[in-house]
Amino acid sequence: MGNHPTREMLENQAEFDKQRKEGFEMFRSLSAPEFLLNDKRIVGGKWKTEKELEKFFRSIVELDLQGLIARLQSKNDLNAYTVLCAYTQKMLDSQIRLNCVTEVIKEAFETAENHDKLWYDSEEKPPLYGVPFSVKCNFDMKGYHTTIGFLKKLAEAKKEIDCPFVAHLRNLGGVPFVLTNVPQGSSGGEAALVADGGSPFGTGSDLGGSLRIPAAFCGLVTLKPTQSRFHVSYNYGGLPGRGRLGLSYGFYTKSVKEQVFLLELIIGSPEYRKLEPMSSPAPLYMDSNKKEKYRIGWYDDDGFNAPVPSNRRAVLETIESLEKEGHEVVRFRMEDIDPKFQSNYVASLLFKNVLPDDGKFILDLYKNEPNDPYMASFSRLLKLNDWAIIRLLFTPIISLFSKRAAIIARARNGNLAELRKTQEETDIYRLKFIEYWKSLEIDALICPSFCTPAIPHQYPPELANCVLSTGLYNLLDFPAGIVPAGHVTADDVANLNDEKIFPINDYLLRKQRDACANSEAMPNAVQIVGLPNEEEIVLEVMRLVEQFHGKMSKPKNSLLL
Repeated sequence: MGNHPTREMLENQAEFDKQRKEGFEMFRSLSAPEFLLNDKRIVGGKWKTEKELEKFFRSIVELDLQGLIARLQSKNDLNAYTVLCAYTQKMLDSQIRLNCVTEVIKEAFETAENHDKLWYDSEEKPPLYGVPFSVKCNFDMKGYHTTIGFLKKLAEAKKEIDCPFVAHLRNLGGVPFVLTNVPQGSSGGEAALVADGGSPFGTGSDLGGSLRIPAAFCGLVTLKPTQSRFHVSYNYGGLPGRGRLGLSYGFYTKSVKEQVFLLELIIGSPEYRKLEPMSSPAPLYMDSNKKEKYRIGWYDDDGFNAPVPSNRRAVLETIESLEKEGHEVVRFRMEDIDPKFQSNYVASLLFKNVLPDDGKFILDLYKNEPNDPYMASFSRLLKLNDWAIIRLLFTPIISLFSKRAAIIARARNGNLAELRKTQEETDIYRLKFIEYWKSLEIDALICPSFCTPAIPHQYPPELANCVLSTGLYNLLDFPAGIVPAGHVTADDVANLNDEKIFPINDYLLRKQRDACANSEAMPNAVQIVGLPNEEEIVLEVMRLVEQFHGKMSKPKNSLLL
């Protein structure tokens, strides 16, 4: 097997690119105002000029999700076809600038028409009637490839079934209209499209932070539920046969209210469980756990990898505001959980769970793939085709710079006995973590969303050390949400160079500093965590955090992707 794409792979790529281009052209012609002035499927008025219709479309995409739903539920106001045209126009604009969409879902306009025939004149419309939504391209869609950014996936047959998640949302009246870009792992295209206004809400999955990191980077709200609370089949989860990492699914929204609305439609829904029996029957009961005042734990550093000043400040400001509002706050000290489970050891457990087969699956996945230029160094290591050699070459070099980097490079399960031990240790740590949590008598935990705000593309492949920020709560399988917390300030950037504030004592921290050098005005966020199956408490605390940070003004250039 060579180190370059095969002829078959390149032919598949060419065919995919051709179909992709045709799909975008079809959507462009179907939604163009010049062709819709006298189209009876467009409601809301009789338009004399293209500019009038364009203005009307813009007014639709400027609605928040609740406002859009209210209009669609009203008698003889908006319909599914009109809204789809409006969002298609906005999506095409976003696509030019962000390259966030892999394919259009060609059946979307037919779906919208059918929804209108069924429900436009109905007195009782389903809750998502006429709402377009985007689909992360790791969810199976009938007639489409689940590409996840890899050419090899184009060689596989197109999917023959829709995943239950997408099918349920469509049954509720929603209109899936695009598949979004997965940069060989995360939900970046989905978050970018929603943040730019090209989709009313988005869908995603989270195995190490793939919902939460893009949400934090793009100024969005999301929640990673406990794995069993919201199960999804017929999708690509990232690491088949993974260790003890909890795999979760969820939404991208602009507010906590929208997040709750969507989660209530699916978690514990009898209709959803008919499609997905492995999902929990327990619905969200938002009022049952609501308190006047909460006792909230917090930390601003997990002990493994310090966050940059902006991300630390977001936590401290949030905690200060909650305390002023009368909530109890208590310092959560990771080092006090158990003497054995110090931060480096926990990080090692995480990376061993990520690589349960000693990295062989990831090796095979990347082999022969034309990588992004920023993935070049990672790709060169993978092409050695021997994880043992990679460790041998990589570990001594990077150990000179950082103990944390060495832990990442050495993470391995050499045999089944080691694998069993890794899983046993993970289970023990989860219990120890819960015991410590209960000893503090806290309701929820607030911590950094990530080690950095959004950074240039060349840096993420070099900063895998940051993943413990989010991956810890996959390791524990705790629900965890992201709420925007203002923006990176000029002072935050200046503080990167003040070693009293941000001690740059190793190679990776210097990389973080360099990565954030131009991060002023980027979205900032905090992470809110709860015990397993206590999504309701997490969402309530997310509301409190949102109320505080929502008072902060938003700069015009808040989305700088």
